[in-house]
Amino acid sequence: MIAVKSSRPPLLATLAECANYRTLFFFLTIRDLKLRFRQTAVGVLWALVQPLMPMLIFAAVFGRVLRPATGPVPYMLFVLSGLAPWAFFANAVVIAAGTFVSNYNLLNKVYFPRALLPAAAVSACIFDWLISTVFLLGLMLVQSFRPHAGWFLLPAVLLWGIVLAMSVGLGAAALIVIYRDLKHLFPFLVQLWMYATPVIYPLAMLPLRLQWAAGLNPMAGVVESYRWCLFGGLLNGQLVTLSLLSTAVMLIGAGVVFQHLESDLAERA
Repeated sequence: MIAVKSSRPPLLATLAECANYRTLFFFLTIRDLKLRFRQTAVGVLWALVQPLMPMLIFAAVFGRVLRPATGPVPYMLFVLSGLAPWAFFANAVVIAAGTFVSNYNLLNKVYFPRALLPAAAVSACIFDWLISTVFLLGLMLVQSFRPHAGWFLLPAVLLWGIVLAMSVGLGAAALIVIYRDLKHLFPFLVQLWMYATPVIYPLAMLPLRLQWAAGLNPMAGVVESYRWCLFGGLLNGQLVTLSLLSTAVMLIGAGVVFQHLESDLAERA
């Protein structure tokens, strides 16, 4: 048995070490991707079913009851444009959060950068967001929306969402190894997080004095930026700035938590 490395290098050194294991990262990503769709009837179509089914429900219920004002964007497209990034984020962080516990045998047998496990889980979910985005762009063209320059900024928003999901997934995965109750609590917290994010309602529905506070939720900035790239219009610069800062705080916080607990992962998983 190869001894598990117990030293905790600085965060930048850890990132450099992960880069040296990029072949293993690719293998783990492909493995997680295959496991997600193995023995499923519709296979990769689940990437579309997951946001489409809630969209139909929300459109049927909230679209008729709340009748939110979404401007020139049909409510169904509005909801789908919120569910596409959210479905990726929710699936990615919940799956990533359990990677250290579900891979405890691997952690105890060989050394590799532990952060690769949640990072690979998040990477395997990127496929869902890409498929949803392509489908959404196709629907927009059918609905007579014209391509515009904002579409070229979609990769930047996708990267933002990926970094955020990896940060939350890494921090949660490390904490769940130590505090096992979080394994059952975390999916519930993610569900609550969705309702605090303007996924199924426009930001304008919030009281004006509270709209700035939405920027403290980093996913609010991701969703609003994603919609802006798709449909254009006005983008709340204050919200985006606060969301970027919140993402940076989560990234640093997750790195600190992971480094603090990394040496105990193999023993406690």
